[in-house]
Amino acid sequence: MATTQKLRPARKFGPGYFIREQMEYRSWTQEELSEVIGMTIKHVNKILQDKQPITLETAKILAEVFDTSPQYWINLDSNYRLWLDSEPSEKEKQAELKANLYERMPIRDMIAKNWIPAFSSVQELYANLLDFWNTTTLDFEEWDKQIVPLLARKSENFNQYKASYTYTWYHKALHVASGFSVPQFDKTALEDLYNSINVYSIQENGMNNFLEKLNQIGVVFFVLPHLQKTYLDGAAFYYQNNPVVVYTARYKRIDNFWFTMAHEIAHILYHLDENNSFFLDTFSADEVNELEIEANQKAAEKLKYQEISDYLKPKLNYLSKQDILNCAQALVIHPALIIGKLAHDKTISFANQKLFNENVLTLLDEKYIVNVT
Repeated sequence: MATTQKLRPARKFGPGYFIREQMEYRSWTQEELSEVIGMTIKHVNKILQDKQPITLETAKILAEVFDTSPQYWINLDSNYRLWLDSEPSEKEKQAELKANLYERMPIRDMIAKNWIPAFSSVQELYANLLDFWNTTTLDFEEWDKQIVPLLARKSENFNQYKASYTYTWYHKALHVASGFSVPQFDKTALEDLYNSINVYSIQENGMNNFLEKLNQIGVVFFVLPHLQKTYLDGAAFYYQNNPVVVYTARYKRIDNFWFTMAHEIAHILYHLDENNSFFLDTFSADEVNELEIEANQKAAEKLKYQEISDYLKPKLNYLSKQDILNCAQALVIHPALIIGKLAHDKTISFANQKLFNENVLTLLDEKYIVNVT
Protein backbone atom coordinates (compact mmCIF):
# COMPACT_ATOMS: atom_id res chain seq x y z
CA MET A 1 0.00 0.00 0.00
CA ALA A 2 3.02 2.29 0.00
CA THR A 3 2.91 4.94 -2.68
CA THR A 4 5.76 5.83 -5.05
CA GLN A 5 6.24 8.80 -7.32
CA LYS A 6 5.66 7.86 -10.94
CA LEU A 7 8.31 9.09 -13.35
CA ARG A 8 8.02 9.26 -17.15
CA PRO A 9 10.75 7.02 -18.65
CA ALA A 10 13.47 8.44 -20.90
CA ARG A 11 12.87 8.85 -24.62
CA LYS A 12 12.06 5.51 -26.22
CA PHE A 13 12.51 4.82 -29.95
CA GLY A 14 9.81 3.13 -31.97
CA PRO A 15 10.25 0.36 -34.56
CA GLY A 16 10.59 2.99 -37.32
CA TYR A 17 14.01 4.01 -35.96
CA PHE A 18 15.31 0.44 -36.13
CA ILE A 19 13.84 -0.18 -39.58
CA ARG A 20 15.68 2.90 -40.85
CA GLU A 21 18.90 1.51 -39.33
CA GLN A 22 18.40 -1.69 -41.31
CA MET A 23 17.65 0.31 -44.47
CA GLU A 24 20.83 2.36 -44.07
CA TYR A 25 22.88 -0.79 -43.56
CA ARG A 26 21.50 -2.07 -46.87
CA SER A 27 21.40 1.36 -48.57
CA TRP A 28 17.69 0.91 -49.30
CA THR A 29 15.28 3.72 -50.14
CA GLN A 30 11.68 3.80 -49.00
CA GLU A 31 10.67 2.80 -52.52
CA GLU A 32 12.91 -0.26 -52.37
CA LEU A 33 11.61 -1.26 -48.94
CA SER A 34 8.08 -0.80 -50.26
CA GLU A 35 8.79 -3.23 -53.09
CA VAL A 36 10.50 -5.75 -50.79
CA ILE A 37 7.74 -5.96 -48.18
CA GLY A 38 4.87 -5.48 -50.61
CA MET A 39 3.34 -2.37 -49.09
CA THR A 40 2.58 1.05 -50.49
CA ILE A 41 5.10 3.84 -49.98
CA LYS A 42 2.44 5.72 -47.99
CA HIS A 43 2.02 2.77 -45.61
CA VAL A 44 5.80 2.31 -45.27
CA ASN A 45 6.20 6.01 -44.52
CA LYS A 46 3.66 5.76 -41.65
CA ILE A 47 5.53 2.76 -40.21
CA LEU A 48 8.85 4.61 -40.39
CA GLN A 49 7.31 7.59 -38.54
CA ASP A 50 5.77 5.21 -35.97
CA LYS A 51 2.31 6.47 -36.89
CA GLN A 52 1.18 3.01 -37.93
CA PRO A 53 1.20 0.20 -35.30
CA ILE A 54 3.04 -2.98 -36.20
CA THR A 55 0.53 -5.75 -36.80
CA LEU A 56 1.37 -9.44 -36.39
CA GLU A 57 1.44 -9.86 -40.17
CA THR A 58 3.81 -6.89 -40.59
CA ALA A 59 6.02 -8.22 -37.79
CA LYS A 60 6.30 -11.58 -39.56
CA ILE A 61 7.29 -9.87 -42.84
CA LEU A 62 9.90 -7.65 -41.16
CA ALA A 63 11.28 -10.70 -39.37
CA GLU A 64 11.83 -12.50 -42.68
CA VAL A 65 13.32 -9.44 -44.39
CA PHE A 66 15.70 -8.44 -41.58
CA ASP A 67 16.43 -11.90 -40.15
CA THR A 68 14.87 -11.31 -36.71
CA SER A 69 11.93 -12.75 -34.80
CA PRO A 70 8.37 -11.39 -35.16
CA GLN A 71 8.36 -10.87 -31.39
CA TYR A 72 11.24 -8.40 -31.72
CA TRP A 73 9.11 -5.99 -33.78
CA ILE A 74 5.98 -6.58 -31.67
CA ASN A 75 7.94 -5.73 -28.52
CA LEU A 76 9.50 -2.62 -30.03
CA ASP A 77 6.11 -1.33 -31.10
CA SER A 78 4.35 -2.23 -27.80
CA ASN A 79 7.05 -0.66 -25.64
CA TYR A 80 7.06 2.48 -27.76
CA ARG A 81 3.29 2.93 -27.55
CA LEU A 82 3.32 2.30 -23.79
CA TRP A 83 5.96 5.03 -23.51
CA LEU A 84 3.79 7.39 -25.54
CA ASP A 85 0.94 6.72 -23.13
CA SER A 86 3.05 6.76 -19.95
CA GLU A 87 1.73 10.16 -18.85
CA PRO A 88 -1.43 9.13 -16.97
CA SER A 89 -4.72 10.45 -18.22
CA GLU A 90 -7.21 12.13 -15.93
CA LYS A 91 -9.23 8.91 -15.89
CA GLU A 92 -6.15 6.95 -14.82
CA LYS A 93 -5.35 9.47 -12.10
CA GLN A 94 -8.89 9.16 -10.76
CA ALA A 95 -8.66 5.37 -10.83
CA GLU A 96 -5.38 5.48 -8.88
CA LEU A 97 -6.87 7.78 -6.26
CA LYS A 98 -9.95 5.62 -5.95
CA ALA A 99 -7.79 2.51 -5.57
CA ASN A 100 -5.84 4.18 -2.74
CA LEU A 101 -9.07 5.08 -0.98
CA TYR A 102 -10.62 1.63 -1.38
CA GLU A 103 -7.40 -0.04 -0.18
CA ARG A 104 -7.49 1.87 3.08
CA MET A 105 -11.21 2.12 3.79
CA PRO A 106 -14.22 -0.16 3.19
CA ILE A 107 -16.02 2.53 1.22
CA ARG A 108 -19.17 0.58 0.37
CA ASP A 109 -19.60 -0.55 3.97
CA MET A 110 -19.10 2.99 5.25
CA ILE A 111 -21.82 4.19 2.88
CA ALA A 112 -24.14 1.35 3.93
CA LYS A 113 -23.68 2.36 7.58
CA ASN A 114 -24.27 6.03 6.72
CA TRP A 115 -20.79 7.00 7.89
CA ILE A 116 -20.26 8.83 4.62
CA PRO A 117 -22.80 9.80 1.92
CA ALA A 118 -23.01 8.14 -1.48
CA PHE A 119 -20.99 9.77 -4.24
CA SER A 120 -21.18 10.31 -7.99
CA SER A 121 -17.49 11.02 -8.68
CA VAL A 122 -14.13 10.28 -7.11
CA GLN A 123 -13.76 13.98 -6.31
CA GLU A 124 -17.01 13.87 -4.34
CA LEU A 125 -15.89 10.69 -2.57
CA TYR A 126 -12.60 12.36 -1.63
CA ALA A 127 -14.44 15.40 -0.28
CA ASN A 128 -16.75 13.15 1.77
CA LEU A 129 -13.75 11.38 3.26
CA LEU A 130 -12.06 14.66 4.14
CA ASP A 131 -15.19 15.49 6.14
CA PHE A 132 -15.15 12.05 7.78
CA TRP A 133 -11.52 12.43 8.83
CA ASN A 134 -11.89 16.14 9.57
CA THR A 135 -8.81 17.02 7.57
CA THR A 136 -7.82 19.02 4.51
CA THR A 137 -5.85 16.24 2.79
CA LEU A 138 -5.30 12.49 3.01
CA ASP A 139 -1.59 11.73 3.27
CA PHE A 140 -1.39 8.02 2.43
CA GLU A 141 2.24 7.64 3.47
CA GLU A 142 1.47 9.15 6.87
CA TRP A 143 -1.66 6.99 7.02
CA ASP A 144 0.37 3.81 6.56
CA LYS A 145 2.65 4.85 9.44
CA GLN A 146 -0.36 5.11 11.76
CA ILE A 147 -1.34 1.47 11.29
CA VAL A 148 2.08 0.12 12.34
CA PRO A 149 1.05 -0.21 16.04
CA LEU A 150 -1.97 -2.25 14.96
CA LEU A 151 0.17 -4.58 12.88
CA ALA A 152 2.71 -4.96 15.67
CA ARG A 153 0.13 -6.31 18.10
CA LYS A 154 -1.51 -8.81 15.79
CA SER A 155 -0.65 -12.12 14.18
CA GLU A 156 0.77 -12.37 10.68
CA ASN A 157 -2.64 -12.88 9.07
CA PHE A 158 -3.68 -9.42 10.29
CA ASN A 159 -2.55 -7.68 7.12
CA GLN A 160 -2.35 -4.03 6.11
CA TYR A 161 -5.88 -4.01 4.74
CA LYS A 162 -7.40 -5.28 7.98
CA ALA A 163 -5.26 -2.87 9.97
CA SER A 164 -6.26 0.07 7.79
CA TYR A 165 -9.97 -0.79 7.98
CA THR A 166 -9.62 -1.19 11.76
CA TYR A 167 -7.93 2.20 11.97
CA THR A 168 -10.92 3.67 10.14
CA TRP A 169 -13.30 2.06 12.63
CA TYR A 170 -11.26 3.40 15.54
CA HIS A 171 -11.48 6.93 14.16
CA LYS A 172 -15.25 6.61 13.98
CA ALA A 173 -15.36 5.26 17.54
CA LEU A 174 -13.37 8.26 18.79
CA HIS A 175 -15.79 10.60 17.06
CA VAL A 176 -18.80 8.83 18.58
CA ALA A 177 -17.19 8.92 22.03
CA SER A 178 -16.93 12.70 21.77
CA GLY A 179 -20.72 12.90 21.80
CA PHE A 180 -21.13 11.32 25.26
CA SER A 181 -20.91 13.16 28.56
CA VAL A 182 -20.14 11.25 31.78
CA PRO A 183 -18.78 12.25 35.22
CA GLN A 184 -15.13 12.06 36.25
CA PHE A 185 -13.78 8.53 36.11
CA ASP A 186 -13.76 6.63 39.42
CA LYS A 187 -11.39 3.66 39.10
CA THR A 188 -12.15 2.27 42.56
CA ALA A 189 -15.87 2.24 41.76
CA LEU A 190 -15.14 0.40 38.50
CA GLU A 191 -13.17 -2.24 40.41
CA ASP A 192 -16.17 -2.75 42.72
CA LEU A 193 -18.56 -2.95 39.78
CA TYR A 194 -16.27 -5.40 38.01
CA ASN A 195 -16.34 -7.72 41.02
CA SER A 196 -20.14 -7.95 40.82
CA ILE A 197 -20.52 -8.27 37.04
CA ASN A 198 -21.90 -11.80 37.41
CA VAL A 199 -24.76 -10.52 39.58
CA TYR A 200 -25.83 -8.05 36.90
CA SER A 201 -25.84 -10.85 34.32
CA ILE A 202 -28.83 -12.52 36.04
CA GLN A 203 -30.80 -9.39 36.92
CA GLU A 204 -33.91 -8.40 35.06
CA ASN A 205 -32.75 -5.57 32.79
CA GLY A 206 -29.27 -6.30 34.16
CA MET A 207 -27.42 -5.14 31.04
CA ASN A 208 -28.90 -1.65 31.15
CA ASN A 209 -28.46 -1.46 34.93
CA PHE A 210 -24.79 -2.36 34.52
CA LEU A 211 -24.29 0.17 31.75
CA GLU A 212 -26.01 2.88 33.76
CA LYS A 213 -23.58 2.20 36.61
CA LEU A 214 -20.68 2.38 34.15
CA ASN A 215 -21.82 5.81 33.01
CA GLN A 216 -22.25 7.01 36.59
CA ILE A 217 -18.64 6.15 37.43
CA GLY A 218 -17.26 7.85 34.32
CA VAL A 219 -17.03 5.09 31.70
CA VAL A 220 -18.51 5.72 28.25
CA PHE A 221 -20.24 2.80 26.52
CA PHE A 222 -21.86 2.42 23.13
CA VAL A 223 -22.50 -0.12 20.40
CA LEU A 224 -20.75 0.51 17.09
CA PRO A 225 -20.83 -2.18 14.39
CA HIS A 226 -17.55 -3.52 13.07
CA LEU A 227 -16.49 -2.75 9.51
CA GLN A 228 -16.08 -5.54 6.99
CA LYS A 229 -12.80 -7.49 7.25
CA THR A 230 -12.10 -6.13 10.75
CA TYR A 231 -14.03 -8.80 12.71
CA LEU A 232 -13.88 -6.64 15.82
CA ASP A 233 -15.75 -7.74 18.94
CA GLY A 234 -14.97 -4.80 21.19
CA ALA A 235 -12.59 -2.02 22.10
CA ALA A 236 -11.26 -0.07 25.06
CA PHE A 237 -9.56 3.31 24.93
CA TYR A 238 -9.54 6.72 26.54
CA TYR A 239 -11.31 9.74 25.12
CA GLN A 240 -9.91 12.77 26.92
CA ASN A 241 -10.01 11.71 30.62
CA ASN A 242 -12.68 9.03 30.45
CA PRO A 243 -12.30 5.38 29.48
CA VAL A 244 -14.53 4.09 26.69
CA VAL A 245 -15.86 0.60 26.07
CA VAL A 246 -17.27 -0.22 22.64
CA TYR A 247 -19.25 -3.35 21.78
CA THR A 248 -19.70 -4.23 18.10
CA ALA A 249 -22.52 -6.78 18.54
CA ARG A 250 -20.81 -8.96 15.95
CA TYR A 251 -22.42 -12.03 17.52
CA LYS A 252 -25.29 -10.35 19.41
CA ARG A 253 -25.33 -13.11 22.06
CA ILE A 254 -25.72 -12.58 25.80
CA ASP A 255 -22.56 -14.56 26.60
CA ASN A 256 -20.60 -12.57 24.00
CA PHE A 257 -21.82 -9.28 25.47
CA TRP A 258 -20.78 -10.10 29.03
CA PHE A 259 -17.42 -11.59 28.04
CA THR A 260 -16.66 -8.52 25.90
CA MET A 261 -17.54 -6.23 28.80
CA ALA A 262 -15.39 -8.22 31.23
CA HIS A 263 -12.47 -8.31 28.77
CA GLU A 264 -12.52 -4.59 27.95
CA ILE A 265 -12.91 -3.54 31.59
CA ALA A 266 -9.82 -5.63 32.35
CA HIS A 267 -7.95 -3.56 29.76
CA ILE A 268 -9.14 -0.34 31.42
CA LEU A 269 -8.15 -1.43 34.91
CA TYR A 270 -4.83 -3.07 34.11
CA HIS A 271 -3.52 -2.17 30.67
CA LEU A 272 -4.47 1.23 29.31
CA ASP A 273 -1.52 3.59 29.68
CA GLU A 274 0.71 5.90 27.63
CA ASN A 275 2.25 2.90 25.85
CA ASN A 276 -1.09 1.19 25.20
CA SER A 277 -3.61 3.89 24.41
CA PHE A 278 -6.20 1.59 22.84
CA PHE A 279 -7.20 -2.05 22.49
CA LEU A 280 -9.18 -3.15 19.43
CA ASP A 281 -10.15 -6.74 20.08
CA THR A 282 -10.95 -9.72 17.95
CA PHE A 283 -11.55 -12.77 20.13
CA SER A 284 -9.61 -15.23 18.04
CA ALA A 285 -7.11 -17.79 19.27
CA ASP A 286 -4.46 -16.70 16.76
CA GLU A 287 -4.74 -12.96 17.49
CA VAL A 288 -3.52 -12.69 21.08
CA ASN A 289 -0.55 -11.31 22.99
CA GLU A 290 0.32 -11.26 26.67
CA LEU A 291 -2.04 -8.40 27.49
CA GLU A 292 -4.92 -10.04 25.62
CA ILE A 293 -4.26 -13.33 27.40
CA GLU A 294 -4.34 -11.55 30.76
CA ALA A 295 -7.59 -9.76 29.85
CA ASN A 296 -9.11 -13.12 28.90
CA GLN A 297 -8.00 -14.58 32.23
CA LYS A 298 -9.45 -11.66 34.21
CA ALA A 299 -12.73 -11.96 32.31
CA ALA A 300 -12.85 -15.71 32.92
CA GLU A 301 -12.25 -15.12 36.61
CA LYS A 302 -15.06 -12.57 36.97
CA LEU A 303 -17.45 -14.76 34.95
CA LYS A 304 -16.59 -17.80 37.10
CA TYR A 305 -15.31 -20.04 34.33
CA GLN A 306 -13.31 -22.28 36.68
CA GLU A 307 -16.26 -22.63 39.08
CA ILE A 308 -18.48 -23.58 36.13
CA SER A 309 -16.04 -26.33 35.11
CA ASP A 310 -15.76 -27.64 38.66
CA TYR A 311 -19.53 -27.66 39.19
CA LEU A 312 -20.39 -29.43 35.93
CA LYS A 313 -17.42 -31.79 35.65
CA PRO A 314 -19.26 -34.76 37.24
CA LYS A 315 -22.24 -34.20 34.91
CA LEU A 316 -20.57 -33.62 31.54
CA ASN A 317 -21.29 -37.11 30.19
CA TYR A 318 -25.02 -36.68 30.84
CA LEU A 319 -25.42 -32.90 30.85
CA SER A 320 -28.99 -31.66 30.82
CA LYS A 321 -30.63 -28.29 30.52
CA GLN A 322 -31.61 -28.52 34.18
CA ASP A 323 -27.96 -29.03 35.12
CA ILE A 324 -27.17 -25.73 33.40
CA LEU A 325 -29.95 -23.97 35.29
CA ASN A 326 -28.84 -25.45 38.60
CA CYS A 327 -25.25 -24.33 37.94
CA ALA A 328 -26.42 -20.83 37.04
CA GLN A 329 -28.42 -20.55 40.24
CA ALA A 330 -25.63 -21.91 42.41
CA LEU A 331 -22.93 -19.66 40.97
CA VAL A 332 -25.11 -16.58 40.37
CA ILE A 333 -24.31 -16.41 36.67
CA HIS A 334 -26.44 -16.23 33.55
CA PRO A 335 -26.94 -19.69 31.96
CA ALA A 336 -25.92 -18.29 28.54
CA LEU A 337 -22.43 -17.70 29.98
CA ILE A 338 -22.25 -21.33 31.04
CA ILE A 339 -23.25 -22.51 27.58
CA GLY A 340 -20.76 -20.10 26.00
CA LYS A 341 -17.92 -21.32 28.20
CA LEU A 342 -18.67 -25.00 27.49
CA ALA A 343 -18.92 -24.35 23.74
CA HIS A 344 -15.64 -22.41 23.77
CA ASP A 345 -13.98 -25.37 25.51
CA LYS A 346 -15.58 -27.68 22.89
CA THR A 347 -17.21 -29.61 25.70
CA ILE A 348 -20.53 -29.17 23.92
CA SER A 349 -21.45 -28.25 20.36
CA PHE A 350 -21.48 -24.61 19.30
CA ALA A 351 -25.04 -25.22 18.14
CA ASN A 352 -26.04 -25.14 21.83
CA GLN A 353 -25.10 -21.46 22.07
CA LYS A 354 -28.63 -20.66 20.99
CA LEU A 355 -29.82 -21.85 24.41
CA PHE A 356 -30.64 -19.02 26.83
CA ASN A 357 -29.32 -16.51 24.32
CA GLU A 358 -31.46 -13.63 23.14
CA ASN A 359 -30.46 -10.95 20.67
CA VAL A 360 -28.55 -8.47 22.81
CA LEU A 361 -29.69 -5.54 20.69
CA THR A 362 -33.30 -6.19 21.71
CA LEU A 363 -32.27 -5.94 25.38
CA LEU A 364 -30.11 -2.81 25.31
CA ASP A 365 -31.48 0.70 25.68
CA GLU A 366 -31.49 2.41 22.27
CA LYS A 367 -29.43 5.31 23.62
CA TYR A 368 -26.38 3.04 23.60
CA ILE A 369 -26.80 1.85 20.01
CA VAL A 370 -25.15 4.15 17.49
CA ASN A 371 -25.92 2.32 14.26
CA VAL A 372 -26.25 -1.41 13.72
CA THR A 373 -27.13 -2.90 10.34
